[in-house]
Amino acid sequence: MVGAQTLWKVGLRGMDGVHLGSRELIGQLFRIAMRWQFLLGMAIFGFTTILWLDLLSRMELSRLYPLMSFTYVIAFFTGWMWLGEKPNPRRLVGILVICVGIYLVAQTGSS
Repeated sequence: MVGAQTLWKVGLRGMDGVHLGSRELIGQLFRIAMRWQFLLGMAIFGFTTILWLDLLSRMELSRLYPLMSFTYVIAFFTGWMWLGEKPNPRRLVGILVICVGIYLVAQTGSS
């Protein structure tokens, strides 16, 4: 999911973006939809949705859903390393807290 959204973010560079309520909204969406980054991101998003459905059918929701928090960790490092976003200490501490939480959830057994 992070890969898809990163591609969408990159695809929006150099564009005016999407402005809800704008008279140009349909045109904006059409221009975005024609970019390869958007199309590849949609394909990846579709694949991850199918993967998520498979996981939901085989795992407990209460154990699986907290693992989605790992997307925040991946997004943090993706933004920092590939998009040039500047991390700050408070955000890094938050990422570490998420990692500890993921570890604790992963260590719990089925009830």
